[in-house]
Amino acid sequence: MNKLSLRLKVSVLVLLLVIPIILFLYYTNIYSRTIVREQVSSYASDTLALHLSTLDELLDQTGTYLTRTANESLLLELYSVSDPDSVSYYVSLRKLMDQWYNDVSYYSIIRTVFVYHQQRDELYLSSNREYYGERDAIREGLATQLESYSLPTSMKWEIVTVGGEPALYKAVPDKSGRLLIGILVSIDALAQPLTQLESTGKGERIGIISEDSELLWGEFDNADLQGILGLLQSQTGTRGSILPLSDGNNYLVLGRQSIFSPLHVVILLDEKVLLSELLLFERVIQFIPLAVILLLALLLAMLSRLVFRPIHTLMSGMRLLGKGHLDYRLKEEKSKEFQTITQQFNWMAEQIGDLKIGVYEEQMKVQHAELKHLQAQINPHFFMNSLNIVYQLVELQQLALSQKMVRHLVSYFRFIMNTNDAWIPLHSELGHIRNYIDIQMVMYPGKLSFREHVPEALGQMLVPPLLVQPFVENAMKHGFVSNANPFELALEVEERISAEGKREAAIRVSDSGPGFSDEQLELLNSGIYEREPTDRQLGVWNVRRRLVMTYGDEAKLSFGNRPQGGGEVTLILPVQREGGSGDVSGADRR
Repeated sequence: MNKLSLRLKVSVLVLLLVIPIILFLYYTNIYSRTIVREQVSSYASDTLALHLSTLDELLDQTGTYLTRTANESLLLELYSVSDPDSVSYYVSLRKLMDQWYNDVSYYSIIRTVFVYHQQRDELYLSSNREYYGERDAIREGLATQLESYSLPTSMKWEIVTVGGEPALYKAVPDKSGRLLIGILVSIDALAQPLTQLESTGKGERIGIISEDSELLWGEFDNADLQGILGLLQSQTGTRGSILPLSDGNNYLVLGRQSIFSPLHVVILLDEKVLLSELLLFERVIQFIPLAVILLLALLLAMLSRLVFRPIHTLMSGMRLLGKGHLDYRLKEEKSKEFQTITQQFNWMAEQIGDLKIGVYEEQMKVQHAELKHLQAQINPHFFMNSLNIVYQLVELQQLALSQKMVRHLVSYFRFIMNTNDAWIPLHSELGHIRNYIDIQMVMYPGKLSFREHVPEALGQMLVPPLLVQPFVENAMKHGFVSNANPFELALEVEERISAEGKREAAIRVSDSGPGFSDEQLELLNSGIYEREPTDRQLGVWNVRRRLVMTYGDEAKLSFGNRPQGGGEVTLILPVQREGGSGDVSGADRR
């Protein structure tokens, strides 16, 4: 597991201290924006409600005036019953128009008051517009209402288009039922008080929308209008919602429904104007992370120069000492603390150099004695097996075989007695193995076959003595378990090139026995037998130990089973020769 560096730990610690502060500042900014938005939204909503209440009151008063005029005006009654050629007809009509002219001036939201006599198809009015143009506009815009004498289906005002402009319309009949008295209220007159709202100062946009989602007053393109309508449909309560418009600004949207008319008034407040007082605070918050990063970089630069670089130099020196560079020394630092550490390190390096030389010499002596001891451990094992074989031949009274056995035993034990050399040619080891095989063939005539394939050039390579023979003996002891079929034993040597480009020899001992079990293979290949040797695995432990002491990690020992059955042991050794390399050719011997 990789350890975290001191530089990374310090950086993380600083970030852990700074990030909460930055997050708190951002949270404060967001909270402030929310509070400002809510306060402005509440104030604007209350102001809008107050203005709408005033407008609704005006509409209610105007409706009451219309009803009172239709039911109580004597001039209307006189006009309806007078002959058009009579003096009373003109007098009543003249006084009625004068009265209505004063009423239109008093009720600022009224655009036009008119009376329509259906039987005579007469239309008279009083308006703040040009008389004849307004009369033609009413006849055209309210043609259906005038012809059918229809009235609004509810107490609310109705939205109509007269003269190309939207207006609120309401009409009632007089007591006689012959006249229709109506009023048109200008949408523009209703919107004028809304433009005087002082809830935000600048940056507001106002619109009046009908129940059919038609924009009656205000300037919004179609995309913005659809967004406003969608937001109003999903909006609950008096709290506004933020909506981005096509001009690139975000607006706080507030809406109110009129009580006496099918009008929906919306006001949009520019968020940039609302939060203008918070711009400086936001800029400061945006500058803080950059300032923190710069301070952190400066801090890390100072720590790198004063702390991290000396520590890194010290670590590099320790690694070099670990690799054997005992002459390496540190340069003295300017800091008093690191000067002491440097002096102690250099003193320690000198002590390690002196101590390691003495330990190395002593270790070489111990390893040489251990190698001799390991070679000697093999001798009693072979000696006991040899005596057992001679005893069996004498018991069988096989004179010729006994003589042959004695000759092989003489050669065999002569090799055993002469293993004081640390290195021998591979062909000497193979000759010793042949003596052992010949002894076994005498013991089991016709039951054993031996095959070897060794290139001549590899026969001259140097190997430690008694390195291969224990595996041949183990194959005989554990593989030759049945006399029903001949037991086949093979020893093959081949030369190969390693992944590092070095020459090496693969020595393979295989047999036709039952092979290794899965449990045995796991124990042998994992090295458990070598770490905890028993009497049954002493030979394997000896070979593994000698390989490590002789070759280090350049030699490899592996166990496996052949596809056709039987066990297989493979030794891979680096090629070491006394002389030059010869031609690599092989010879089979059975």
